Amino acid sequence: MIGYVEIHIEQGPVLEAENLPVGVVTAINGATRWALTVKGEPGHAGTVPMAMRHDALTAAAEMALAIEKIGQTHESVVATVGRFQAYPGAVNVIPGEVRFSLDTRSPDDSVREKVTAAIEKECKAIAAQRHVTLHIESLSSAKATPMAQSFITGLSDAIGRRQISPRLLPSGAGHDAMAMAELCPAGMMFVRCKGGISHSPLESMTEDDCDTALDVLLDFVRHYQK
Repeated sequence: MIGYVEIHIEQGPVLEAENLPVGVVTAINGATRWALTVKGEPGHAGTVPMAMRHDALTAAAEMALAIEKIGQTHESVVATVGRFQAYPGAVNVIPGEVRFSLDTRSPDDSVREKVTAAIEKECKAIAAQRHVTLHIESLSSAKATPMAQSFITGLSDAIGRRQISPRLLPSGAGHDAMAMAELCPAGMMFVRCKGGISHSPLESMTEDDCDTALDVLLDFVRHYQK
């Protein structure tokens, strides 16, 4: 097998924002996932003075904002709190426990690990300052998958021959190319999708962009030299 090349909608807004029909994937992001549990002290919302509270929700909220801030310090990193649950969940009770998730991704494993370590350090500091406890459970960790440089170059050249500026970008989502890269050289090309929406009835791409992608792929195959 010479290699594997995959075409997929971008599942993101970059190509649309830059008015480009296609782009070349440089790497599929590595990802770290955590489950975090913050424990404070539940109490009556009307009787516990503000200065005497150990509110798990406000502590967790500060951690979530810290995660956002740290994630913004590196252009290649994304950090997401996707689940946030407060207990006992009553309108008149100070939350005694909060469970939330963390998903960090980057095409550079060393950068992802550096950011994840910084997030852990800051969340622990917030817990200590607010007199709550923090438990971190590692759920999964996957390494980044670089695409073959010869495929990146070949696809970029084919795009350039269509008088389109070759846009290089990482894939934030996982794809079949991750598995295929363990067997042979792998490459990917993204196609612009409306609003960056995927896995939804609203997911769409134009026929013109599809034609462009197929034209680029055919050109790449014709010019490819092993």
